[in-house]
Amino acid sequence: MKWAIEVQKTSLEQRNLADLLKGLGFDLIQENECPALSSPTIDACATAADAFEIAKDVRAAFKGPANIDPEFALGSVIDYATTPPRRHVFLEGASCVMKNTCGTGAITISPPKELSSDELSKWHEEHNELEYQATLERQRVLLEPAFLDPKAAKVIELLCIENPSGETLYKIYEFAEGHHNNRSAFHDEIGINEEQFNRFKDAVHNPAVTGDWARHGIPRELNSTDPMTPTEAEQFVRRIAEKWLQSIRRSK
Repeated sequence: MKWAIEVQKTSLEQRNLADLLKGLGFDLIQENECPALSSPTIDACATAADAFEIAKDVRAAFKGPANIDPEFALGSVIDYATTPPRRHVFLEGASCVMKNTCGTGAITISPPKELSSDELSKWHEEHNELEYQATLERQRVLLEPAFLDPKAAKVIELLCIENPSGETLYKIYEFAEGHHNNRSAFHDEIGINEEQFNRFKDAVHNPAVTGDWARHGIPRELNSTDPMTPTEAEQFVRRIAEKWLQSIRRSK
């Protein structure tokens, strides 16, 4: 190991932080009082400044729209090529980080009745582990795409807007689709057909269908006989975004 960057502050438990970093390709090591992150990519850096830039991308993923750890803060870059190891400190200007919260549901599960004390202890242990793994996956669904693709970070931010307009929904769709020349292949990959897309377009574009909620101000000829409602259009886009974010994770 040549470089490691201290994690000066985090709101996450160490296991959770380590598991999330592992999903991004980084290892968490214990360095004196502070944990630190490292990776082959960081070790390949020529300078401490280069290593710190990679760590800043990690920080942006944790603190950005995914909102995994708003308290995540970096410390020094540790240079292990020297004896003793040398610390490089980087001063940064204050930055404004947008924080959004996407709602999630919770279900409380009680243990079966008439368990012995040993069985009850084992049940709680297994149940807590299942809950942890479920929470970890919910975090990774957002964190990994946000780290891997700036467009995904923007989509996550837009998905957290309450009562999104037609313009917002179409922006989400456009980020996921990429260039419009890719539309047919994108629809095949995501699993939607032309009729569904036409119904969606009528909802988000046409004020004749959805009034001021629509992107455009002038009514146009309809593309379908059964346009979506705003609620249906939002559900449609959320399904597309979820599949697209999953595809980013699969491609890493």
